[in-house]
Amino acid sequence: MSGPKVVRIVTREEILAICEGQLRQLDQAITQWTAQCGEMGELSDAEASATRERRRVLAELLKQDAFIDLQKRVPEEIAFLKADALRRERLAIERAAAARQRGRRGKENAATLLNVLKACGRNVPDELKKQLESIARGEGADHVDALLAQGFNLLATEQKSALTAAQRDLANRLAEPNEGQSFEAWKARNKPTSPVDMLLERVDAQIAEAEIILGREETATYLTRLRSMESEPNEARRKLLLDSLILDLSKGIETARARRSAIEKLVEIAVQIEPFTSEASTSLRAQAAACTGATPISTLTALVEQCQTLLESELRRKAAEARREVILQGLAQLGYEVHEGMATAWATDGRVVLRKSSLPGYGVEIGGQAESSRLQVRAVALTSDRDTNRDKDVETIWCGEFARLQQLVTENGNGLLIERAMGIGQVPLKVVDDTRQTSESIDNRKLSSRRAI
Repeated sequence: MSGPKVVRIVTREEILAICEGQLRQLDQAITQWTAQCGEMGELSDAEASATRERRRVLAELLKQDAFIDLQKRVPEEIAFLKADALRRERLAIERAAAARQRGRRGKENAATLLNVLKACGRNVPDELKKQLESIARGEGADHVDALLAQGFNLLATEQKSALTAAQRDLANRLAEPNEGQSFEAWKARNKPTSPVDMLLERVDAQIAEAEIILGREETATYLTRLRSMESEPNEARRKLLLDSLILDLSKGIETARARRSAIEKLVEIAVQIEPFTSEASTSLRAQAAACTGATPISTLTALVEQCQTLLESELRRKAAEARREVILQGLAQLGYEVHEGMATAWATDGRVVLRKSSLPGYGVEIGGQAESSRLQVRAVALTSDRDTNRDKDVETIWCGEFARLQQLVTENGNGLLIERAMGIGQVPLKVVDDTRQTSESIDNRKLSSRRAI
């Protein structure tokens, strides 16, 4: 069937552009993953090496023209890296929160133990007492549990007969030591369970998250507030202050995560426009590079949208140029007359007509904007003053030539597919005046030049 037809063309050049763009995205994802995991101390040399090796294997797919496989596997690798970074971040936060809570419990247990030992009148070695007091002040120490266990063991060595009634009551309430009670059981009995203690555990978890998401410097303000709240004697007021701190931490973390996400999107899209040398591309890349952690999210989002618009426009333009070039080169190989500026005329007018010396009075019209990848192709008559009985013969000839055109296009790694076609002679041959078209194209280009001046 070689009446008028709608065809779709996909060039090797545009497929390469897509694949190369995906590899640039992957490189950026690896850079981000390495930096994020490295800052958390969650990345080994072996893991980093394995990731680089996976990237090398994916790049080999491009050399092998395995475009479909590459376009499937690269997004999967990027998604894996992002999910893995979040998983490692979550584990780091959980460990940091657990460490803070252990430190808090150690502080409270040390204070409790010192009170019990004092109430029981135990003789505590100076060095042990000094270390327990340091823990009780929240200064931390190595082997906290071991030190607490040493102090706990002192409780079981003497009787309480010499204690006053008040001392005996305090010791019973705080420790209730007996030969069958382990140190772990004693810690469990003295684990804080009040509403304020539960709020403090929530704050510890948020502080741990903030130190990773916001950074230690910005989190220091929240820590200062927390320390002042811990010394607040009024429990009701302390609870209100902790509630307020929890809300502020939640808001700060949420904002920081949103900003980080916006920055990551901007970096990803900025990498995509690196190959473009236009003034707009250069300007946007400079603006993206100037963004910092303090840049408003609205500014980041606007830049992402501008970069995305530019990327789509440039990809369409370059793909259209490649499609026009592939079609014109193929027709030239079939003997059609292709002149300099014909691709520009096609882009300007939305169509182009090509002659062939062996078929006087006839030609081929290529219509439609190449940006859409869909084109209309048909045999046409160049004059109405002709023998119309030849029209079907010309369409038959074009049928064979189009099949050859498809073959030529495919040999170079491109694709030319028929989406819709009409039969030979199904509609009258269209008559076009290619001389008028050429004149109009020249006039349009001159007008465009004058406007540019």
